[in-house]
Amino acid sequence: MPLSQLESDTIAKACAIAKQLLADVQPKLEGLRAIYDAEGGVKTTLTQEEMDENAALSGLTKTQLDDALFAMTSGILPAIENGYNGLAQIAARFL
Repeated sequence: MPLSQLESDTIAKACAIAKQLLADVQPKLEGLRAIYDAEGGVKTTLTQEEMDENAALSGLTKTQLDDALFAMTSGILPAIENGYNGLAQIAARFL
């Protein structure tokens, strides 16, 4: 029996997302981890006062930033790394 349109579309979307995760998102998250989380990195040097002086960061707290970066570098990135084999397999497929 052939794939339904829903099945085909779902698989195609998953393949495209996996390709984007590996080609674009993973390297960016690795860079963030290296710059932000490293000993002496931005996480330890950035202050709330510095953030408050930047209009684009108005209303954002250092804790919120730290929480977001933690989610990206300690949650999402390891999930990509742990699922790399499966992601690579479907990223290589084109439907």
